[in-house]
Amino acid sequence: MLKGSRKYWILAVICGVLAAGLFYLYIQDIKQQYRPDDLITVIKARTDVKRDSIVTEEMLQAIELPGKYAHPDAVQKRQDIVGKIAGSDISAGEIILKQKLVEQDNSTDRMAYRVPQSKRAVAIGIDSISGVAGYIKEGDRVDVFATLDVADSSGSREEETYTVLTLQNIEVLAVGSSFGQSGGDEGGKTLTLAVSPEEASSLILASERGAVRMALRSPVDHTLTTVPPLQLPGLVNPPLNP
Repeated sequence: MLKGSRKYWILAVICGVLAAGLFYLYIQDIKQQYRPDDLITVIKARTDVKRDSIVTEEMLQAIELPGKYAHPDAVQKRQDIVGKIAGSDISAGEIILKQKLVEQDNSTDRMAYRVPQSKRAVAIGIDSISGVAGYIKEGDRVDVFATLDVADSSGSREEETYTVLTLQNIEVLAVGSSFGQSGGDEGGKTLTLAVSPEEASSLILASERGAVRMALRSPVDHTLTTVPPLQLPGLVNPPLNP
């Protein structure tokens, strides 16, 4: 008797599972019938994204919307915006629009977006001579030479003049008063360089206390070299090459 009851219980459980499965399939079929045909994926902010912050994967969430309700400029793929910079504040839950984001090196936006991470933008005045006759362009790389008068190490009041290779292989962020402007006959009047904080100190000191001249590098040459400071005696009586 008990054995027969167990069979009925097992049969009832099986029927219940089958019924639940069939009901689930029915519900899914109903959902599919009423599912809009024009659903598209858009990306919204999972958290608040502050202006000037770099967008990361964790900040984003993909959702589906009917195409007729989606903004035409809504971002549709995470990979299209990860690593970009928020040009304005984006609230959590907000659909992210393309115009709210900028590339880190986008020349059409603020100069601050062009500065590489860990670097600083420093402007330096130049003329047609120190600026290589205006041939320096945005994106070029330069070496910076400084000529300074330095007090004699012996303690005398006389100063000695040195020319020193101060910085090497420095990226030019801008030529002139606005980036995107090409060099002209006057050498652009200013160069804005991407330098580390330590390099910025050297560049500013050299430009404030001495004369600075740029040397334009080949775009394929990134070699750094060691050049000792040069004085006038070394120019008049250069050491003989072995």
